[in-house]
Amino acid sequence: MSSAYPHLTEATAQLLELPTCERIRSLFVDRFVYHEQVTDLIKHCEFMMYRPRGIRPTGILVSGASNAGKTALASALERRCKIREATPEHPASKPVAHFSMSDAREAKEIFTRFLKSLDAPQMSSMTGSQRRLRALRLAEEADLRLLIIDEIQDVLSSTPRQQALALLAIKDIMNSLKIPVLALGTEDARNALEADQHLKRRFQFRELPSWRCDDYLRHFLEAYESTLPLKKRSNLGSLRMMKVIVKESEGVLGVIVERLQRAAALAIEGGQEQITAELFERARFEIPGTDLSGEAA
Repeated sequence: MSSAYPHLTEATAQLLELPTCERIRSLFVDRFVYHEQVTDLIKHCEFMMYRPRGIRPTGILVSGASNAGKTALASALERRCKIREATPEHPASKPVAHFSMSDAREAKEIFTRFLKSLDAPQMSSMTGSQRRLRALRLAEEADLRLLIIDEIQDVLSSTPRQQALALLAIKDIMNSLKIPVLALGTEDARNALEADQHLKRRFQFRELPSWRCDDYLRHFLEAYESTLPLKKRSNLGSLRMMKVIVKESEGVLGVIVERLQRAAALAIEGGQEQITAELFERARFEIPGTDLSGEAA
């Protein structure tokens, strides 16, 4: 933490020296705050990734409402497991690949997206079998350790036969490469695996619940506040502020983060330099007047 601003990290305190427009712009940069609800999931994924490859790879299915933080979890894992460029001594590697099942009705489309997630050029003339073989070969060469499949509940929007084939393709990837899968989806995601009971038994089911006034939320808000370049402490982890935040956001993480960003911008513009309950409520409808392109609105 900064000695001059003990409520801020050192890096955040340095942002206070920026011009107002740039300081406000910095509020809206994507930031990921590690907290209890996701740290355990990340550790579990990394355990699956780096343990000796087993005969029967397993997975985790994480469900939650829209905007609950599932995509942020996937992005955090991708950032932690960075791509290694090729060198004379080592080939390039990509520990984590990530694609969405949205509107993917057939195994051919799944392997097409798998190839794209591996940064492979697409060839429309390739058959489904050729796409599969190429994807598996490239994944082995990249030393792929984890496959993240988003919007897994979209399997339910296809026919029973298509569901079975799509899940068979996922199981094929897991078995052929001996890699775990992190599946992400809405509250219906668990039902998406019903068509393949063997695959379903490989997954542990976890949920990202809505936030409520407890220590988990307090720790998250205290950590998040330390990344907001405001000169005064907002005490976001106080019971009063937590009650306002949960009531206004209905406990949805994405809404909480967006509202805090806007409230912080309003606090800078108004010279208050801290988020108050009133500002958080105003941020529901009010947006900052600063032109984020760099010029005053």
